[in-house]
Amino acid sequence: MRPFPPEDEADFAPFFPEEVLARGLAYAREGRVRRVFRVGERLLGEVQGSAPLPYRVEVGPGLSGRCGCPYPGFPCKHAAALLYAYLERRPGDLEAHLKALSPEEAKRLLLRLSRVPEVAFLLKEILAPEEAFREGIRRLRQAFRLGGGEEAAKALLLRLEEVGREEVEALLGTLLEAPFDPEPYLKEVLKRYQALSPRPSFLLGLYLRHPSEALGEAFLRAAEGAPEEALSLLKGQDPSGLKRALRAELLFRLGREEEALWALKEGLEGVEDYLLLVGRLLRLGRLEEALFYAEEARDWFGKDPRLLPLLDLLVAHRGRVEDHRARFSLKPNLEDYLALKAKLGKAFAEERPALLRRVRDPALLAQIYLLEEDWKALDRLLQRASPEDYPALAEALASRLPEEALRLYREAAFRLAAAGGRARYREVAALLQRASRLDPKAAQAMALALVQAYPRRRALREALDPLLGKAS
Repeated sequence: MRPFPPEDEADFAPFFPEEVLARGLAYAREGRVRRVFRVGERLLGEVQGSAPLPYRVEVGPGLSGRCGCPYPGFPCKHAAALLYAYLERRPGDLEAHLKALSPEEAKRLLLRLSRVPEVAFLLKEILAPEEAFREGIRRLRQAFRLGGGEEAAKALLLRLEEVGREEVEALLGTLLEAPFDPEPYLKEVLKRYQALSPRPSFLLGLYLRHPSEALGEAFLRAAEGAPEEALSLLKGQDPSGLKRALRAELLFRLGREEEALWALKEGLEGVEDYLLLVGRLLRLGRLEEALFYAEEARDWFGKDPRLLPLLDLLVAHRGRVEDHRARFSLKPNLEDYLALKAKLGKAFAEERPALLRRVRDPALLAQIYLLEEDWKALDRLLQRASPEDYPALAEALASRLPEEALRLYREAAFRLAAAGGRARYREVAALLQRASRLDPKAAQAMALALVQAYPRRRALREALDPLLGKAS
């Protein structure tokens, strides 16, 4: 590209999409460019678009720049309009005028400009960035009290490089008061904080107030540079267990494995503590020790659903009766039912009624009754089943009782179709596709019966067209 600003249209036109360039020329001819002026190698101005207020546009060498419009790329039609307006008006270079000022003239000019509020704010940010940043934090707190503040937070993120540790710490503390999730903003601010000699004590205080992943990781990174100081901070009262988890993680990162494991073991109180310890032991390849603590957790918290990962571990590596029984009680499944039946032998008959009472899933009950050929129980189950359960029951019966499965698919499909709506029609089509795997002709007949029952429902017909085939 030729030197900037352009001397004629040929200097920039080839670099615009044709349609964007044409719209920009039209805007310029319509007088939409309110202001245009040059500052060195940059052009600035305001262009009236579709919004009530004009867009501020800045264009520089290589067609770099920005515009306040929502257009996803740059340069946009407003940039093109600004360039055309520049060629027409050829304003003088403001930079040249400023350079020609004497020191006294420049000082008087700045004093006059400082009386304009908008300019005064900019001057304050340039001449006293830390003070301006702290004022921005005060405004951010006010915005938080009113339930907003995201735009104010974004504005402060753009100025992080201008300020020091004290201001960044103030912003981090303020973000914890946000009425929205502060995590994305914390991550950005913490990147800057890491470059400013971060204080572990400060980060730990924030983490205890707001135990987020970003703050925890920031503390650990800072702690690796001053491990003994950090470890001393992690002593003392710890009702939440947060300090203990951080202490263990820091010790692991420092290569002090046994100390870290001891920190985890001495704080074993709840399911989460056991999950953390067992997970770490597995990563270290200490399987037998992991199984020991998983078993201990099973004995202490056997009815807590969070225990499932530990029960899966015990079943996979030991598969004792008590492991299957504990997992089945939390999440009934066919694998544990059959394992208990095989392992208990004759004693299973006594335990079976209690196991079946735990099953709330009709499809799982149907699978069990089919395997045991308990036809009376299966018949009672089907008689009292809710229509919402028909699709899952049909899937369970498909291999052994295909005719009954087709009946359930049909009843479920007609029920959904009667309710109406495109989403339900898609469900109908999905059900009949499953029925088609059992009997394509029967599924096609169901589809035909549905469109005949509801001849005016075009959306239903469209959903079922792939199934109708030649019958349509």
